[in-house]
Amino acid sequence: MRVLIVAPNWIGDAVMSLSLLQALHADEALRFADGRPCELHVLAPSVTAPVYQFSPVVHTVQAEPFAHGELQWGLRKQVGRALQAKEYGLAITLPNSLKSALVPWFAKVPQRVGYDGELRSLILNRALPKPKKDNKPPMIEWYGRLGGYDRALLANPLMQVSTATTDRVCVDFQLQRGFLAIAPGAEYGPAKRWPARHFAAVVQAFLERNPSQRAVLLGGPKDVEFSETIHSLVPEPLRARLLVLAGKTSLPQAIALMAGASQLVTNDSGLMHVAAALDVQVHAVFGSSSPSHTPPLNPSARVYYLALPCSPCYQRECPLGHLDCLNKLEPELVATQLKPVSGGG
Repeated sequence: MRVLIVAPNWIGDAVMSLSLLQALHADEALRFADGRPCELHVLAPSVTAPVYQFSPVVHTVQAEPFAHGELQWGLRKQVGRALQAKEYGLAITLPNSLKSALVPWFAKVPQRVGYDGELRSLILNRALPKPKKDNKPPMIEWYGRLGGYDRALLANPLMQVSTATTDRVCVDFQLQRGFLAIAPGAEYGPAKRWPARHFAAVVQAFLERNPSQRAVLLGGPKDVEFSETIHSLVPEPLRARLLVLAGKTSLPQAIALMAGASQLVTNDSGLMHVAAALDVQVHAVFGSSSPSHTPPLNPSARVYYLALPCSPCYQRECPLGHLDCLNKLEPELVATQLKPVSGGG
């Protein structure tokens, strides 16, 4: 069977959806008549499409041409009709919006699955009840339910980058394997972002203990200013071994670089989930969000969370104005857990 997956808009959500895709790929009920696993075809926003390109179970990835937040009825109809020739047997729509469910409907996929809401029951023929916010399961289970899988059937997300790809990208940025990766961004809002001085303290501790290694700041264009602030807070001469690559890599390059890191220090972010799926040691700092809902899905990952009475608030900015959940999470808690790394340059 060919299966169409309409992918989410956030990198972290895309990574967590891989558990569903892995379960679908292993599902004997979805196999072709000759015994081959189902083919998984992903229609994804350009921002999350690279995640699926590094999944070993995905057959094809198509970047959708739609503008963010726009209905674009005619364009969605055009894309759906073009996909109709693929003869998909099942489509699973991961986002919750009405517009995201239109393409499978236009493609006349016989089984169209998603959560209900926004009048989607009119175009989904299997609309699952959407759990209320106060009873929302972890994201891996949220997506798994759309395929009918409980947590026991959902393996942790897995992404794979070839050794040659990582080595090539490391050469492009004059890096060697084993560096410390830092992902200081928080797309959702500042209430998820550890202070710059705390990141700088962790970088300083790592570079002092690993004199032959480097540290790398990763992120998108919105993270450049914050990354430069962290860079400025690291004392000389250590600062020369901290490379700011925020805004200077594509997401595929960042993923390939991440595969060459010894470990990652990060907020609750998309790159946190990428590193966990790549089996890179993750050190994840949580503030306004909950590690029980969106944890890094890797047994070796370490989570740092104060669990204050006001946490988690899930707000973009601290509603109390103090951001104690992150300000009081001292960098020494993380720095002492970093593993030593030999070699590098």
